[in-house]
Order: sequence, then C-alpha cells, then structure tokens
Amino acid sequence: MRLEKKSLPVLLNNIAIIFDGFTIFLFVILILLATLQILFRYVFRYPLPWTEELARFTLVWATFLGAASATRRKLHLAVDFFINKFNRQAAKFITFFFSILILGFLAVILYGALVMMEEARPIFAGSITWLSMMYLYLGPVIGLILMILFAVGNLYQIITRSEETRIED
Repeated sequence: MRLEKKSLPVLLNNIAIIFDGFTIFLFVILILLATLQILFRYVFRYPLPWTEELARFTLVWATFLGAASATRRKLHLAVDFFINKFNRQAAKFITFFFSILILGFLAVILYGALVMMEEARPIFAGSITWLSMMYLYLGPVIGLILMILFAVGNLYQIITRSEETRIED
C-alpha cells in the first residue's frame, strides 16, 4: 500500500541521502573487491586472502543500509489487495497495526544484532587480523536503527494522515 507522500523531517531526509550515497559507495567497493579477487586468483595466480572477507563485510553492510533505504521509500514487498477492499478507517487501522508489528520485529532484530555485536568483539577476522568481527554487526545495527526511524516516520504519516488522504494503488 502506498500512501500519498508527505516528506519525512528534513534531518531524517538528509541522513537518508548520506546513507544512500554510502550504500552506493559500498556497492562500488564490493564490485572492486570481487574484480580484485578474480584478477589476482585467475590472472596472477596469487589469490588475495583478505578480499573475500572484506567483500562479505561490505555485502552485509550494503544489504542492511539498502533495506533501510527501501523502508524509507516504502518499497518493501507488500500485499495491499485486501487492505484496499476495506473502507478508509479500517485500512488505516490495519496499516497502523502492521506498522506496529514491523516496529516490534525490527526492535527484536536490533536487540539480537546488538548482542551479536558484543559477543563478536573479541573475535577477529581470519585474514584481516586487526579487524574485529564486531564491525560486521555494526552495519546491521546502523541499518536497523535507520529502518526503525523510517518506520516510525511512516507510522507518524499514517497517524496524521487526514481522512481525505487516499490510499493509492
């Protein structure tokens, strides 16, 4: 279900723009790491052991920051066929209810990511011995915090949406 767009607060939009740019940067780094890995393994016959691990870190970060971007833009998959069959008040209530469930789910996942981040603090990456595995979980923590902020912004839009605002297809 797509609601008529009201802009998120300016600060949240600026944060989103910064992280969208950072996510694109991470994708570029991921492509470069994969290219280096292929080049050194098959052309020079000398594989770089750290490229695979750093590519994995980069992919995890890009995935969660990309998910935050999708949350902000309301681009996650949703089935709104049945919601659009209800009147406006019922559709608003159902959307509100599921938004609360989404926030609860994100909060539980964030808690788990924070626990994993703390547990991984003393563990270091195998091929990058100075890099704590804690930083692997920092990407999901940042992404989940952003998703929660954007989900709260979307929930605020649902609550403050006037009766005349229609649900678009």
